[in-house]
Amino acid sequence: MRRTTGRKKTGKKPKSRLQHAIEHDRLNSAAGANLSNIKALLTNFETRIAILKKEIKIDTREMNELEKRLIPLRKQRDDMEQEKKQLQAFVEDYNKRIGHVDKSYDGLEEGLKARYDQAKLKYAKGIQLLIKVYGYHPTYKRWHDTFSSTPWKPL
Repeated sequence: MRRTTGRKKTGKKPKSRLQHAIEHDRLNSAAGANLSNIKALLTNFETRIAILKKEIKIDTREMNELEKRLIPLRKQRDDMEQEKKQLQAFVEDYNKRIGHVDKSYDGLEEGLKARYDQAKLKYAKGIQLLIKVYGYHPTYKRWHDTFSSTPWKPL
């Protein structure tokens, strides 16, 4: 059997010890630079992680405080929703029992307005009659007037 030295036969000239040392040193310096970059990145990430952990702790504390504040607000909301349901039930009951009266009131109001307008016209005619027959002056009373009255005009 033939012994091998562990080298491949590539047809290239073997490197001298000096060339081998230079190449090894160059690779080591490149690896050292890479290692220092990696170390700086790791330190930076560790710093960021520490900051994020502090922020998470603060956020958790604030969330707990907000939850404590939300408890009475949620109770108030539930109470308001309950009151809303009761008021809606009241409105529905009101509309069933009194809604028709409210609708008829609108018609009654229109009838009253028509009667009131008619009464105002009759009043104006009555004042004109007092002026014509008795010499009544609606704005002021003259010293020689025998008729006494207080002027009033409906709206």
